[in-house]
Amino acid sequence: MTKLDSFNRNRCISALIKIGFTEKISRRGSHDKFVPPVQYLANRRNNQPPFIMVPRSRVLHCQDEIVKELRSLGGEYLVKKFEGYL
Repeated sequence: MTKLDSFNRNRCISALIKIGFTEKISRRGSHDKFVPPVQYLANRRNNQPPFIMVPRSRVLHCQDEIVKELRSLGGEYLVKKFEGYL
């Protein structure tokens, strides 16, 4: 099992902030939204939202989806950078 398979919510948020994501303040809903740095927004596809969502639940079950979104925004470079901060 690698770091990318087993991170929790707090470590995920900490790593996202360290690689330049900012939290989009919203108190509604069951997810927190994090907006990527400007240089990665140009890489997103037409149907990809301009943020990454992290569930507010204590147990995080969507590690694969978060890594997939990071990979589509910044490729393997961004995923490795994220993994380094976990």
